[in-house]
Amino acid sequence: MIEHLEHSGIDKAWWDAQLSRCVDPTWYAQSWVLDIASPGWNAMVDRERGALMPLTWRTRLGIHYLHQPFGLQQLGVFAPMRDRDLDNDMLSAVPAQYRYWDIYLHEAMTDIAIGRTEPCTQQVLDVLHDAEAQRAGYSQGHRRNLRKAEAARELLTWEIEASSFTALFRSTTAARYGVPERSLVMMHHIIAAGIARGDVRMLGIKEHGVFQAAACFAEWDGRAILLKSASTARGQELHAMFLLIDEYLATAKSDIRLLDFAGSNTPSVARFNAGFGARSTVYLHLLRNALPVPLRWLKR
Repeated sequence: MIEHLEHSGIDKAWWDAQLSRCVDPTWYAQSWVLDIASPGWNAMVDRERGALMPLTWRTRLGIHYLHQPFGLQQLGVFAPMRDRDLDNDMLSAVPAQYRYWDIYLHEAMTDIAIGRTEPCTQQVLDVLHDAEAQRAGYSQGHRRNLRKAEAARELLTWEIEASSFTALFRSTTAARYGVPERSLVMMHHIIAAGIARGDVRMLGIKEHGVFQAAACFAEWDGRAILLKSASTARGQELHAMFLLIDEYLATAKSDIRLLDFAGSNTPSVARFNAGFGARSTVYLHLLRNALPVPLRWLKR
C-alpha cells in the first residue's frame, strides 16, 4: 500500500537504511540533505515494495506545489527493483493537494505516464584510477588547456572552508545567474554539513591568499557529484577548472567509480564535460499543472 507521510511521520533512520537498499540511490535523497534543502519535506512510501519518493514542497497563495530545491539535481522514486509500473503508481498516488509539480526525476525513471516530461542531459565519466589512462580519454583541446594550467598546480589545495567556497560562489557563479540569497544560505549549510559528515570535499586554487577557483564534490555510494564550482576571471586565465577536474580524477578515493558532472543542457558546459571523456545521459523534467483555471493559464 502506498502511503503519504507528513514530515513528522517519517522515520529518518528507516528512510536512509531503505534508500541504501535501492538499486538507484542518490546522495540527494538522503534525509539529512532533504532536511536542509527542503525543511518539512513529506514523502510517498510503499513499504511492501520498499519504494520511496521525497516530496519537496512549498506553498504560495495557500496552494501546495512540488519544486526542485536548489542544488538537488534529481529526485523521484527509489526502489530495490526498477519497475515502470511502480514509478507511475507512486506518482499517481501523490495527493491532489499538490496542485502544481515542477520536479526533476533521476535518470532511471525513463517511462513516465503522469504529467508532461521534458528531456534533460547530464554527463558522467568513469573514474579509472589511472591518471595516464584517464588523460588519454581527454580531447586534444582539453590536453592542451591542461598543459597551460600546469603552472598553477602548485596552487592547488584541499583546505577550503564552506564559508570560503560560498563567498567565492556568491561573487562569481551566483552573481552571473542571479541565484537567490536564500539558496546560497541553504547551499552553504549543505556543504558545511557534508564536510562534517565526510560526504563533501572541496578542491581549490589559492593564489596570494585568495581563492581564484574551487570545485565542490559530494561523494556517496561510489559516485562523486560535481555539486558546484566557481571561478574568478583570474581563475579562468589560469584554466583552473581543467586543472581541478584533472586533479580530482587523478586522486579520487578508491571507492569512487563514477564522476557525475551534474549537467548540463548548456552546450558549452556539455562540451567542457565531454572533453574529459564524459558521456551524456538523459533524465526527465516532470511538470504537472492542476491549478485552478485562472492560475493554470498564468503558470503556462
